[in-house]
Amino acid sequence: MIGAGELDRRIRIQHAVILNDPDYNEETPTWIDDAIVWAKMEFHQSTESEASARKYAEMGLFFTIRYRSDLTAKHRLAYKNGLGVEEFYEIVGRPRELGRKQYLKIQARLIE
Repeated sequence: MIGAGELDRRIRIQHAVILNDPDYNEETPTWIDDAIVWAKMEFHQSTESEASARKYAEMGLFFTIRYRSDLTAKHRLAYKNGLGVEEFYEIVGRPRELGRKQYLKIQARLIE
C-alpha cells in the first residue's frame, strides 16, 4: 500500500462554474478550487499523434490521493511542475478506489 511519504506533490482539485460576463453578455467558464491535497504522481504514457497536420505530444499521469467521495470526471487537477509552471489535467474516466476508501487513483491527461 502507499505510505504517507509517497504523497509528495501538492495538487488543486477544481470544478467549473459558469459566470455571466455583463460587458459582453456571454457565459464564461471559471475554475474554482475545491481542495488542495497531497498526491503521488506516476508517469503513464507519452505518445506522438498527427492531428490537423501538426504534431503534438499527449502526456498522461496517474495521481493518487487520499480517498474523497466527491471527486468526478467533471473536475480537473492543477499541478505546478518542477519548473514552476502551472499545468492543468483533465480526469479520464472514474477515479479508482484503492483499499477500503483509503486512496483514489486518478488517471489524468494534460490539457494543452
